[in-house]
Amino acid sequence: MLPKMRLITPDILQQDLNPTQYEAAIAVDGPMLILAGAGSGKTRTIAYKIAHLISCHNVEARRIAAVTFTNKAAKEMKERIAKILEYPQIRLDWMGTFHSLSVKILRICLANPAVIDALRWKYTKNFSIYDDDDQKKLLKLIVVPIEGDMANAARIKKITNTISSWKNRGISPEGALAQSFFADQKELANYYEEYQERLMDANAMDFDDLLLRAAEVLEKVPEIAAQFSEHFRYIFVDEYQDTNDAQYILLKLLLSNGNRNITVVGDDDQSIYGWRGANLNIIRSFHRDFAPVQIVKLEENYRSTANIVKAAGSVIANNKRPKEMEKQVFSNQEKGSLIHVKQVIDDYSEANALANKILLQGNYSQTAVFYRINAQSRLIEAALNKLRIPNVIIGGTRFWDRMEVKDILAYMRLLVNKQDNAALLRVVNVPPRGLGKKTIETLQQNAEYNGTSLWDALPTVPKLEPFAKLMNGFVQEPGESIVFLTKKIIENTKYGEYLEKDDPEKASERKANIDEMLRGVEDFCEDNPDATLESFLQDIALLTSADRKNENSVNFVTLMTLHSAKGLEFDSVHIAGCDEGILPSRAFEGDYTAEEKREKLEEERRLFYVGLTRAKKNLFLYTCKNRFWHGEQKGFAPTSFIEEMDTSTIYFERLSNAQSSPFSISINRPPMYGRCPQRPYEYDEYSQVELGLVGKFAQHNKYGKGKVVGQNGSGENTQVEILFADGVKRKFVLKFANLRFS
Repeated sequence: MLPKMRLITPDILQQDLNPTQYEAAIAVDGPMLILAGAGSGKTRTIAYKIAHLISCHNVEARRIAAVTFTNKAAKEMKERIAKILEYPQIRLDWMGTFHSLSVKILRICLANPAVIDALRWKYTKNFSIYDDDDQKKLLKLIVVPIEGDMANAARIKKITNTISSWKNRGISPEGALAQSFFADQKELANYYEEYQERLMDANAMDFDDLLLRAAEVLEKVPEIAAQFSEHFRYIFVDEYQDTNDAQYILLKLLLSNGNRNITVVGDDDQSIYGWRGANLNIIRSFHRDFAPVQIVKLEENYRSTANIVKAAGSVIANNKRPKEMEKQVFSNQEKGSLIHVKQVIDDYSEANALANKILLQGNYSQTAVFYRINAQSRLIEAALNKLRIPNVIIGGTRFWDRMEVKDILAYMRLLVNKQDNAALLRVVNVPPRGLGKKTIETLQQNAEYNGTSLWDALPTVPKLEPFAKLMNGFVQEPGESIVFLTKKIIENTKYGEYLEKDDPEKASERKANIDEMLRGVEDFCEDNPDATLESFLQDIALLTSADRKNENSVNFVTLMTLHSAKGLEFDSVHIAGCDEGILPSRAFEGDYTAEEKREKLEEERRLFYVGLTRAKKNLFLYTCKNRFWHGEQKGFAPTSFIEEMDTSTIYFERLSNAQSSPFSISINRPPMYGRCPQRPYEYDEYSQVELGLVGKFAQHNKYGKGKVVGQNGSGENTQVEILFADGVKRKFVLKFANLRFS
């Protein structure tokens, strides 16, 4: 007998939530915007609201659509609701990311022949989902025959980004062509059109397509849109500030029958993904798009100390915000330690200071280091390793993207979708089957000539008969677990033997990855008793970088970019590179209007704000006077964001004059855009040290202390010769050397 569901009554809501959280959770009908400041308990509020709807208003769980930012967040939300209801059997089938919900819509619709006929698509419900690697390979097949050697990695990346941008804005190939006025724009639009055609021929969609195609189904077959709109009685969207145009179009289509029961939750102060298509105006226009709207503001921060909340608030207050979106975030937590801002001489000193502070504090699993770009992690990782501090970098190659794992996944993809050309090309000669380049080219030419997929063209190339026979032998027996099918693929392809021959030194590690993959398949089957090969592949394809955070963080210090830090929290946070020109970045200094520069600067400020508000107890900021940046030594000033922080919340440990490098001269800096009063040092630092270096002492991070015994050249070509304590004279180009003189 199933356990009885717990009733989440208004009294329980009032007891378990604060007054504003209660206000958000108790309101049942109509559109609501929950403006949730950092650490204000938004997940708790949404979970209680959904539990209240299900238990007290008899809303079936399957008729609630809830969009989360990551698959991991969806899983945690389901578990939390089940715990609140004390009902583990609750089935929230429509809770997930925009992409996972889109896949579900597409699989349902493409199983219906009438829908496919109406759309005139070649797609089937078993379509493959292409990752970045598949996408680039397909684009190369299109672009290289036209552009030849010009189609290098940078060019393919530009084309990929342009197509992705169009899709995120909900623009079709026809739309892209219509708005292209110059020859190079039209060329990109033509590539987009052919790319989409080839994807459909391969019965495949890329990540952005999932949203675009789902919206296309609902737009072109209004009856389907009406059915989905009727089915969903309530819709929730978390992290609404990160919604892009394509997601917004899809959302509006799901509300096409006039349903107004939509609750969106977000914080415009934490909108940091504009560079990848997120449209801040979507959350800022919600109260007009769905008017009249109830706006509830969650302003009490339960995560961070009062000092951290006050400091972060004083920074973000410098951004221009609509009156409706203004919040006064506060904390009733203890005041806590002052935020420690430490100025150091260079990036080596920054890494060492940071590592020593972490060693002193301990508590590694609750410690994180953030930086603006991944390149900053190298010195930090080295400094931590030197002190034997365990650490993990988020943003490296994920497990499911490792070569040997992707090979086995490609076999599995081909079993599900024989039209998947990318999967076939990956494994047709892996492990090697004595096939030369000419054989593969013949296969591709025959497929193109006959207008078929590569799989359908296999019989035209006799040498490929053994491969076709091998693939046809991989049959999943009724009731057979996909774990056994995966083992069958590994064994019958002799993949383990291939790894031994391919790279004996790494074979052991790579075979261990295959074993771990099998364990991953087993785990999936345990969590999903009705698992199919299609559902497993879909689950892997929909994993995003955000889902991979902290997957190896047990007693490890976590290193990541500020963009990856969204949604996380740690007892102690260290932010490296708090220098003007790094944070905020100078990447937007190009040909932009004054308004565009202000908007980009505000997004940088929001990024800094997100970093600050990840810290619960301790916050450390580091700024360097000199660092090696973009190929040369440069002087830097502390970021102007530090100057915006309430002075009562910080302790600024500045370098004394005696500690400063001659490179770090004091100058007047020109004003920057908007509120920022300062920008990086801009002067020819080499001219400051051209004279009088011979006879001076120099400090090098690797070789220690030495004496300058020679100097020649000028400006950027200045060279010095230094005699070190080990008796060796070494020459350095001053521009690239990390030297301090005394």
